[in-house]
Amino acid sequence: MRAKIDANAIRPSTSLLGLGVFLALFVPLALSTVAAAQNGAAYPADGDAALTVEGDGLSILASPLAPAPTTSPRQTFQSFRALTQQASDFLMEAIETSAQNDAILDTPELRTLKAAAVESLDKAASTLDLSGIAPASRRTVGISSALLLDEIMDRIPLPEIDEIPDEADIDAGAAPNGWTLPGTEIRMARIEGPDGEPRFVFSAETISHLAQFYSQVRALPRHSDDRIDFYQSFVVGPGLSMPIELYRYVLELPPWMLRVYLEQAVWQWLAFAALTLVVGVVAFFLLRAEVGRQRSANAAIRSLQLMLPAFLIIALLALYHWLNADVIHLTGSILADVELAVVVLQALASAVIAVLAFNAVAALIVALPRIGKETLDASLIRLVLRVLGIGVAGYILFQAAARVGIPLYGIIASLGVGGLALALAVRPTLENFIGGIILYADRPVKVGDFCKFGDMLGTVEAIGLRSTKVRGLDRTLVTVQNAEFAQMSITNFTRRDSNLMNAQIGLRYGTSAEQLSRIIEKTAEMLRCDERVKADTVRVCFRGFGDWSLNMEIWAYVHCADWGRFLKIQEELFMKVMQIVASEGAAFALPSQITYLGSDRSPDRPDGASAHDAGDLPEQARALLSKMTPAG
Repeated sequence: MRAKIDANAIRPSTSLLGLGVFLALFVPLALSTVAAAQNGAAYPADGDAALTVEGDGLSILASPLAPAPTTSPRQTFQSFRALTQQASDFLMEAIETSAQNDAILDTPELRTLKAAAVESLDKAASTLDLSGIAPASRRTVGISSALLLDEIMDRIPLPEIDEIPDEADIDAGAAPNGWTLPGTEIRMARIEGPDGEPRFVFSAETISHLAQFYSQVRALPRHSDDRIDFYQSFVVGPGLSMPIELYRYVLELPPWMLRVYLEQAVWQWLAFAALTLVVGVVAFFLLRAEVGRQRSANAAIRSLQLMLPAFLIIALLALYHWLNADVIHLTGSILADVELAVVVLQALASAVIAVLAFNAVAALIVALPRIGKETLDASLIRLVLRVLGIGVAGYILFQAAARVGIPLYGIIASLGVGGLALALAVRPTLENFIGGIILYADRPVKVGDFCKFGDMLGTVEAIGLRSTKVRGLDRTLVTVQNAEFAQMSITNFTRRDSNLMNAQIGLRYGTSAEQLSRIIEKTAEMLRCDERVKADTVRVCFRGFGDWSLNMEIWAYVHCADWGRFLKIQEELFMKVMQIVASEGAAFALPSQITYLGSDRSPDRPDGASAHDAGDLPEQARALLSKMTPAG
């Protein structure tokens, strides 16, 4: 059972232990989200559409869309003080409400009160110049700064309201460059609003020195005796997500663990270090396991496998941020740094997921039967989807950089000169890329085509965006740069619609003219009757007299683009030609020559007598000579 708490009994001397319940009530970023999910309301009044806050004669509309008035230093000062007072009232009411019930978790009423308090602090932070703070941590820093500034103002002399310039004074030319709180370095900067009207907000320089100002005035007496130090309670208290029953255990820690160093209590520093160590170890072993994991041979499945650790890292970082913000309840610059780190790492993981996702889509498309894996179509599909993936990844990183406050426009402007140098450095790559585009547009070859380029004959095995790979007749793999390949004269044998059968046949000289004529006619008729041969291209004729043969030429186109099949058809046709020649009693000529033997006459022998009479020759030689000597 929790003890009853009287809001009027709370004083600055109240111990931290006595504020245990209150500390649990004040949590930053998640409060408004939780409240929005409960009953759809962010304000405690049932059905009130226009709740107002009265402070020093100023009425502020409490709608979430109503901006805090800042058209003059007086309005800014009144807006800030009224909104922080409103947050204080809501929190005090939440303290009293929580003390009056025994619920372990927050009731809807309690969540609504806390959400309304944070909403007021958010609006109070709108009077601060947070332009120098990264957008990712702007809300965290804004709430912390609003609490700091309110505690500072509660300890220093403040001017009378009528001493602060109002709109009439501003119209008369007062505070042309801003306004400074008398006797302090707390300054309001004058900026121009969206419609050109003047706006006064606490300057960025003032925001950066609030922690220093607070340390200087912390020991001073407070103006409001019935208020507690909300900033200190905000710093040392645990987060909303910590179970209520554990709040007391945290606040019952030894006093030295509740001391504040660099805006965090000692117990928070210890918890933060332990959590960071655990998350780091888990991430290390997770990545180590993924690196050693065997990947699938399928490119799409492999990309999905690589995406899994990136998703796990994003989830682990989200858990890490939630524990730091809503359980350990880090505040100020430390939480801001954690948020920036989480945003950057999650953006990097998301960028990796984007690239891998598009790679997986490319692999799925390339795996379709209509698209070869090594064709130029496949290369272009991979390129386009990879470029899209890189573009999406770049957009993610761009947004993350904007959230962490990196001046991207200056970086983009500086890329002009760097881009020129980069273009010169990658000129050969660009030439090959353009060559690949030309090959895609003209399509002189495709994977599997047998072609001739230069003095090289081979089959195209792969066409990439940088180079083309050709398997030569000697089975060597030749890689040709696309820029060079696109400028060559390429003979594509595979693209032929038919193959030429052209041969010269030599018949013996003993073949008669009648035999030769019949052989030519039958050969031509045989070719014209074969459906595999283009009849109108058949030409068979006698081409002339060779050294040892009568030459007959065969010329015809065969309906076959495949070289292997053509050779088989040509073989069958040549067999038929052999049969035709044999049927006509002719024969093919062989390279041969006839040698005639003779001798000179001797003066001591009569005419017609040879140097060796027939009787002087061997018997075989005499027989040969008798055959060669003409009759008579």
